[in-house]
Amino acid sequence: MSKKRVRRCCLVIDASVAGAAGPLESRHPESARCRDFLIAVRGICHRMAWNEALKREWDANQGAFARQWRLTMVRLKKLQPVREESLEPLRQAIAEHSPDQGVIAKMLKDAHLIEAALAADKRIASKDENARGHFGRLLAAYEPLRRIHWVNPANEAERVVEWLEAGAPLERARRLRP
Repeated sequence: MSKKRVRRCCLVIDASVAGAAGPLESRHPESARCRDFLIAVRGICHRMAWNEALKREWDANQGAFARQWRLTMVRLKKLQPVREESLEPLRQAIAEHSPDQGVIAKMLKDAHLIEAALAADKRIASKDENARGHFGRLLAAYEPLRRIHWVNPANEAERVVEWLEAGAPLERARRLRP
């Protein structure tokens, strides 16, 4: 019996997922879902977008499970380098169209996720629903955001492991939205 070939893609995985992923014995739902997501990324054929900004964030936030997972991803050559480029039009749109300084600071802190996703396969996995909403409200001001697909591995309803098994397809329901 042959296995169905799954389309391989490169995902930006936020350190919020790394920090939440618990050990195999963990039964906490959010911890287990984030861990299962990482295991699925590694076990299927997907890769993780990687640059210095993502590395710094992971180094500061990853737990023991995520640290070991990342080492395995390195050994399997599944960390895909992506350019680290500050997109000034994105940062300008954030500054001009965000409601207050707190939101601007938060979005600028997470802009590297969008920049890496645009340099990779336009898919982000993050637990940060606030950032997801803020970037969604910026769609009219910065058109490339319309191509970003954002999933939350901690949200059971999003069924992200099944999504990965299907090749992480670009689905309308997973796009950023206002």
